[in-house]
Amino acid sequence: MRLIEIFYSIQGEGPAMGRSATFVRLAGCNLRCQGCDTDDRPRKELSPAEVIENIRSRMVVITGGEPTMQMVELSQLISLLHSQGGEIHIETNGTNPIAEAILEKIHCVVVSPKRGSDYHLDFWTEKKNVHLKFVLGKASWCWTPELLREIAPTLKRERTWIMAYGTDQNMPEAKDAWDLALSLGVNYSDRLHIRLKRK
Repeated sequence: MRLIEIFYSIQGEGPAMGRSATFVRLAGCNLRCQGCDTDDRPRKELSPAEVIENIRSRMVVITGGEPTMQMVELSQLISLLHSQGGEIHIETNGTNPIAEAILEKIHCVVVSPKRGSDYHLDFWTEKKNVHLKFVLGKASWCWTPELLREIAPTLKRERTWIMAYGTDQNMPEAKDAWDLALSLGVNYSDRLHIRLKRK
């Protein structure tokens, strides 16, 4: 597997916010979002079994880049983690569906659709272990309040999250995301790792 890094930290956003986990950040992405804060160039190559040797916690978050760009190895890693009783979380842009047999082994899938991409919303909204996280902001791939007001009635609101874009420690647009989430009856996600300048 092409990896950027493996590290132990606390989940800073989404439905598992505040929980400690081992993060497996895979390299490569099929989108080129302006202002992306991830350097997705590979720094190491490990087999799924070698990745397992670096896991420090029961909860594992597989992120990227875009993890589904390495679907064969990703499926092997998920199967290994599942066989060892791991609690598996994955973060994806939703452009590549994951096979049902693999999805069933994942505790929580966080799909963060990028505006303008082919993110298969109908496929993901049917899955009970999927949460949708929409990033509110001014970048071309971010969502606007108007678009989210249109799409919200079609979503499972208890599994929908709105998060502000940005890497400023003060998160100046967080209030807008908070207010919009409240008005739509969906969840708000902060970015604790940005506020605390942690991984």
